[in-house]
Amino acid sequence: MRANIAPAESKKLNLYLGLDLGSISLNTVIIDKDENILENYYDLCHGQPFLVLKKRLTDLLSRFDAGQFKQIAITGSGGKLASELIGGQFINEIIAQSKSVAKLYPEIRTIIEMGGEDSKLILMEQGKETGHSSLSDFTMNSICAAGTGSFLDQQAKRIGVPI
Repeated sequence: MRANIAPAESKKLNLYLGLDLGSISLNTVIIDKDENILENYYDLCHGQPFLVLKKRLTDLLSRFDAGQFKQIAITGSGGKLASELIGGQFINEIIAQSKSVAKLYPEIRTIIEMGGEDSKLILMEQGKETGHSSLSDFTMNSICAAGTGSFLDQQAKRIGVPI
């Protein structure tokens, strides 16, 4: 998805780039200072997450000046290494998920995230003093194919059922 931004207008924007680099996909979002989503992408990695990252960044930098990005945040299983390679702030996946859910869906108390390498159960609670939703507890399986999004995706394909 791409926003319709005239080139002259885009030079004036303060943008924020978010990257979630996992074993299965690279999820990318660009938002403006008012948190409007300007562009977002879901790219399958096919076993080459850093090649996919390079292609996505090459595309973005062909259309945006790197100086337009006020902040770059990176999460996911490849996020730590990606942040060391390209710069930007690494954000732990559990922190990223709990903060985003607290902001977008403050009434939610349970998050189940099934990634390509692990699955997470994240519990949220309403702060008694602040009234804000925040991370209460979490648990996750060890890195294993069983019980992950990748496993479910492969099994669904195997039996001919869309995920």
